[in-house]
Amino acid sequence: MPKTILFWPDVYKEQGHWLPTLKWAQDLYDEKDGTNPAYSICYMGIKDCESIIKSYKIGEPAKTGEIAPSFDYHSIFQNIYPLGYTTECHTSPNERWRPDHVWAIAYSALGDDLEKYKDKLNTDLFNDAQSFRNTMTTINPDLLVSGYFTSLESLLIKKIYNVKDVVISTTYLRHPSEDPAMRALQNLTAFSPTEYFKLVNLCRYQELKTAAGNEPVDLLQDPELDKEDFVKDLEDLYELIPCPREFDYAHYTHGTKVNYVEPCILNKDLEGPSNSSLELSDGTKKTWSAFLQDTNKYQKLIFVTAGSQVLDYEGKARNLFLYMCEAMKSAELNEYHLVLGVGSKLYYDKKWDEYKKQPNITFASWVPQRAILSAPNLELALIHGGLATIKECVYNNKKFLILPLGKDQIDNALRLRKCGINNTVLIENISPKVLIDAIVKLNSDRKTLQNLEKLSEVFQQEELKCEGTNLLKGILNKQQDSPNGSGPSTP
Repeated sequence: MPKTILFWPDVYKEQGHWLPTLKWAQDLYDEKDGTNPAYSICYMGIKDCESIIKSYKIGEPAKTGEIAPSFDYHSIFQNIYPLGYTTECHTSPNERWRPDHVWAIAYSALGDDLEKYKDKLNTDLFNDAQSFRNTMTTINPDLLVSGYFTSLESLLIKKIYNVKDVVISTTYLRHPSEDPAMRALQNLTAFSPTEYFKLVNLCRYQELKTAAGNEPVDLLQDPELDKEDFVKDLEDLYELIPCPREFDYAHYTHGTKVNYVEPCILNKDLEGPSNSSLELSDGTKKTWSAFLQDTNKYQKLIFVTAGSQVLDYEGKARNLFLYMCEAMKSAELNEYHLVLGVGSKLYYDKKWDEYKKQPNITFASWVPQRAILSAPNLELALIHGGLATIKECVYNNKKFLILPLGKDQIDNALRLRKCGINNTVLIENISPKVLIDAIVKLNSDRKTLQNLEKLSEVFQQEELKCEGTNLLKGILNKQQDSPNGSGPSTP
């Protein structure tokens, strides 16, 4: 019977938190035990995130005309977070987080007794708690690969469902003090003292029920457990940071179970929407494949993106797109063709109508980012500075400018400077001339380009080692060898 791995990278649709796990999931999916799969892979998440997993195809269709397979996806919290929640809430992960779904996980611990609380819980919470329990008991994972931003949720799942092993995937370069336990403590500040008592007691509900006998369980009793002790189990979990150690600060020292692993560069793009062909300035349409292969007409491409969550900083993104369009009128850039990945909402903005007529500019609502960043004719990328996009630029050894818009992006820009890559432009200072000057300067900066090439070689070498995949396999193999469960995992 193959071991089951459940991936839950984040509650919300932060694409950069999901994509690295697809590399590990694909590696594990491809592993065979003779002719049979060695592992069973599935994902869970809110409805908004399903499109990420379903648009990633894990193999070829079984027959002509059939849809290519994707990983199994289990929707959770459909009432608390209905389809479209992410696009309605354009904030950082810290601000987007809310405790509603935590209660759904906690109340799912009641099991068959949940029905007794039906009149005490609102309908959405009751239904999502019941559904979550059904999901967890159906999957019954041997290993949960969760995300840094779901540290508290992962802790509750481990305590309630006795998952053998939990691994945390941290998709940004955190400070050593900001470990998963600290993240969970931050989330716990959203709960009052009595709510905290209830959370702890729900996690040990079956134990309390046995001790109470025929008496009802008092969920508000003081568990006499400090929050620091409650989250301590998170300190014993393996944590994977999908980025080579060389990119982070040398003085950052993490615990022994924190592992910098391969950068997790996918070998294929997510599939775009059905209408993902490009509309060119002359009104004709062309597929992405045909566009990127037309290297005679599009000899030097510049790609500009503000990331998958462009609406989190819509104003800054608009200025970047606008100024870059104006820059394309200059003599310095007359040999280039600009591709703007503006997102589905901004694509239809009337403000771009005049620029869409320029023959050296192509607007796109969706871009196959891996394909364009690895295209031979891509000369330069202007990016917002999310770690996932930086890793793809570095891995492909493509010149890029980073214009930090928010979140951890300025920290990533500083790390590039630490690596001898001087390519940061402050978004507050941009204008068409500033962008032109930055592009010209980068093209002639031999030291920066040499350091970028060196870092690219490191990324490519680390990707081949598959250390993250091997660590996950090691944990599962340890379970196989231990008759009483996983025991201490030391792959």
